[in-house]
Amino acid sequence: MEKIEDLNKKSYDSQLKIYKALRQILITKSLNDITVTDICEECNCSRSTFYRNFDNVIDILEIFFDYFYDRYLRKRVNEENQLLFFLKYWTRHRDLVYLLKNQAPMVLYTVVSKYTDPSWTDFHKKLKLDLFEIIIPSWSVTKTQTPEEMERYLKEIFTEKAIDILLN
Repeated sequence: MEKIEDLNKKSYDSQLKIYKALRQILITKSLNDITVTDICEECNCSRSTFYRNFDNVIDILEIFFDYFYDRYLRKRVNEENQLLFFLKYWTRHRDLVYLLKNQAPMVLYTVVSKYTDPSWTDFHKKLKLDLFEIIIPSWSVTKTQTPEEMERYLKEIFTEKAIDILLN
């Protein structure tokens, strides 16, 4: 499948509509119980439109999470406070990360691994994913701390090396 940013406007609009429909259905149904028909009915699109844009239901989540993760990496380059930027950025997508952790963990692993330094061992990649999975979904459940409060908290409990693994 093409990356989201490479799509023409019509394809992008279709993908976004399908993604939003999936997110809406996920309020009442488990990911494993959702069918292409459910999504097509929710967003009023044809099966051919769905399959022109995605291979299956999980593919929707993988493509969008990949898009969000890639954008995060590109935007953070200019940020002085990397940890605070990480928290501010993922505030907007923490419910998606929570969903992926609980219903499609392989999507998290696939995407995060894709953007991790290839020289890292599998242990380091897994550690990065574990930190990501602990911080963002846990925070998603509470929704009480601001990014600034979370930054202070993480700096208190994690070593600089752990934060470095999370961010790189």
